[in-house]
This record gives sequence, C-alpha cells and structure tokens, in this order.
Amino acid sequence: MDYARAQGTFVIGIDGGGTHTRVACVDLDGHYLSSASGGGGSPMHNDDAEVNVRATLARALEDADLDPAGAAGLVAGMAGFDRPSSPTEARYNRDVERFFEIDGMTCPGTVVNDAVIAHHGALSGHAGVIVVAGTGSMILAINERGDEIENGQFDHYAGAARHLVHDVVQRILTGESSPTDPLYSAAKAYFGVDDVHGLREVVLQRSSANRNDTKRSYGDFAPQVTALAEESPLADVALRALVARTAQGVRLLAPLVDTDPVPVACTGSLASDPSFLRRLDQALSSGTPRRMQLVSPRLHPLGGAALLALTLAGVDSNDTVLVALESALGICQGE
Repeated sequence: MDYARAQGTFVIGIDGGGTHTRVACVDLDGHYLSSASGGGGSPMHNDDAEVNVRATLARALEDADLDPAGAAGLVAGMAGFDRPSSPTEARYNRDVERFFEIDGMTCPGTVVNDAVIAHHGALSGHAGVIVVAGTGSMILAINERGDEIENGQFDHYAGAARHLVHDVVQRILTGESSPTDPLYSAAKAYFGVDDVHGLREVVLQRSSANRNDTKRSYGDFAPQVTALAEESPLADVALRALVARTAQGVRLLAPLVDTDPVPVACTGSLASDPSFLRRLDQALSSGTPRRMQLVSPRLHPLGGAALLALTLAGVDSNDTVLVALESALGICQGE
C-alpha cells in the first residue's frame, strides 16, 4: 500500500446503486487498498445521491491515506446513468458526472450504467447477458464485438424488487390471495394494517408521498416475498410472473450473442436471490430454440468497476489480476 501511495498507482471502482454506494481502491495488480460503503448513489432513486457518493468516495481515500492526485483511473457504474444507445433521455447523466469532479483528481475517468460494470464483473469481460434486478432493473447483452444492447431497446422492462411487491399487494387487494396464505399475513404486518381495507388506504396514502421513499418502502418488503416463495402460493405466482418477464427479456437479447450456450449471470438483491434464480433457470430451459446457461458471477459489480478502471489505466487484466480482485471484492462486499 505504501508503494502504491508513493507512486500514484491505484485505481478506483465505484458501484452506485439505488440502495448503496460502494467504493473500492485497488493497486495496479488488483490488490485491496481500501473500501467504503454509503447510501444510495442513484439520482433516480435517491434525493441525496450526490452527498452519498462524494462522502463514500472521500472515506475510501481517507481510510488508506490515498492522495486523489495519485489515482490512475476511475470507473463508476451508476444506476440511472443512461448509455448512448439507451431509449431514455440521459436526464441524469450530467448531474452524475459532476459527482466525481474531485479536487486534485486528474486521472482518466468514466461513468457508465451500473449494468455495464455488473456485466464486466460477472463475465470477466466476455460476451453474454447480465440480469440486474434490485432497486432498479435492466437486462444487458454485450456481444463479442463489444456492442451493448439493453432490453429497453426492445421496449421491454422486467421489473425490480418494488414491482414484485406491487404485484403482491395488487393481488391481495383484488381478492386473488387466501387470508390463510403466509404472505398475506406478512404483508398486513409489514404495512401495519388489519385487513384489506386498511391495506388499500395505506397504498392510496403512499401514492402521494415522496416517490423515492415510497419506492424503497415497497422494495424493502421484497426479501420477505422471496423467502416465502416455497410455501406461499401468492409469493410463488408473483415471483413467477416477474421471472417470466425477465426470461422474455433475456430471450430478446440472447440471439445477439454468438456464444453457445449464451451465458446469463444475475446480480442485485432480487436477481441473486435463490428463489428467483431457481425459477429463472426453469424458465430459460424451456420454450426457446437458443441455448442459455445461468452462470455464477465471477466478480460482483464493484469488481467489474475496478476491472474496467484497471483497463482504463492501461493494465492488462490477466487471470492473476482477476484472482486478486476476487479477494479484494470479498473484503469490500463484507462491509
């Protein structure tokens, strides 16, 4: 660490999601120097995104006494940051880019959508498809030529944690769930109501509340839905509906990748849940002529950001570097 600090040979990887911002500093061999975790960094989901990102980045640098002038490269993957070919209007991009205008930092830096760092981390820079689902959702293919294509370019959206909960709540309100279903009871307890009438009133009240607060409050119930998926018919049908939309998005993108079978990795609090993964594996194994294979991510998104930052700094990301990043990521993810 002293050598890296003296020579200015470290890079910064940032994963800014709707729930957490994670920052890692690694040397040019991929070895861990420091890390920090803070509040959500997506302006799409967080009113205080800039404060969260800047504070988390500052803490990661300060904890290892790293001089910003010594950074050799920075890559940030940010939820809500639109890619050049995205069907949306890049409404947050300039705001997000300003998050990283740090005094004394002159290294090359780039900001990409968080699905891009997730893809590079999970598949080590190889072609394939990544499913991201947590606070937000995107399905992204990167082919052998490096082309990036997202499901939104096909006017498709699969849904994230809050959408799973919306489905559960709507099914309860329309009488599609038995009062004896364990998720029915869990939903009443979570929303602090005694019956369907009370749940309807809470939903109506939340419709006029702060949008970002409301999205998080619904999304926070998703882990209870997936935890009950094997014993609750309501949880199972809602999860399968979201998985079916996700599988459709993967099928739209798979023909753009030449690899056979097409590797499909998943990341995010919802997409990496075992209940989600089991159902997605079932959905992808039937009803399509193109072979697809679920694979475990080699690196989490933060590792993907660090990997891209090393590439930006001119480092050949060989297997030795990847192994070092795996170790560094394990430390960072444990925070």
